[in-house]
Amino acid sequence: MMQRWLAVPASCAVLAACQGGHAPEATASMPSAAQHTQYSEPTLYTIEARLPKLKPDWSPLRQGLEAYVAQKKTNFLAGLKQPGAREQAHQLPWDLDLDIEVLGQAGRLVSVQAQGSSFTGGAHPSPILDTFTYDTQARRLVSLDDLFTDPAAAESALAAEARRQLLTRLDDNAPLASSAEAINDGTQPGQHHFDVFTLSPGHDGRAGNLTILFPPYQVAAYVAGTQTVDVPVRVFAPWLKPDYRDSFATP
Repeated sequence: MMQRWLAVPASCAVLAACQGGHAPEATASMPSAAQHTQYSEPTLYTIEARLPKLKPDWSPLRQGLEAYVAQKKTNFLAGLKQPGAREQAHQLPWDLDLDIEVLGQAGRLVSVQAQGSSFTGGAHPSPILDTFTYDTQARRLVSLDDLFTDPAAAESALAAEARRQLLTRLDDNAPLASSAEAINDGTQPGQHHFDVFTLSPGHDGRAGNLTILFPPYQVAAYVAGTQTVDVPVRVFAPWLKPDYRDSFATP
């Protein structure tokens, strides 16, 4: 299989899934540099990933993002091994495109979003939407559950507020392409429906809310796109761990 590099990546770790390619050795200064990788086999597929510039001491975050990109590439390329996939891709080339950016830092928490699409045939590309939250003091990635003393109670409160806001959109002047049943199903607690979230720091450097992102199909039709819900801190403040209270503008 013929493969070629269209652009040199800034970090070899990003290319772990690009089997058969050889990247130049990374220098000591490269880990904090912005990374832009494009990888392709002509007439068959293109993979492109853009990663943000990160502080040198955020190496666990960088490693997590690189592992995420590598896994996306592995899964994408594995699809070409399915019966008939290469013939289909030669007719209409496949494409994987990823943009990862740092949205901001609220207290000790850094919010990162990955967005893009994967086209492997079909009527339209499949959207990609993931988020990462990095604790700069603990030097590790944290999940939604990690923020709370009682994750189940906090998630139930998030679910109720998200459902309330989404249901009001059904009656907007341009109503949401969804239904009460779909919204209820897509906001059920305990099913990882709230794993994709971001924090937006205010003027004091703390987050005034927690933004839940619902990818296409989760609470509405594909045509409605991603739905976002800003949940005020007061909704989940009772369950915030002491370590993370200073990252939010708690009431």
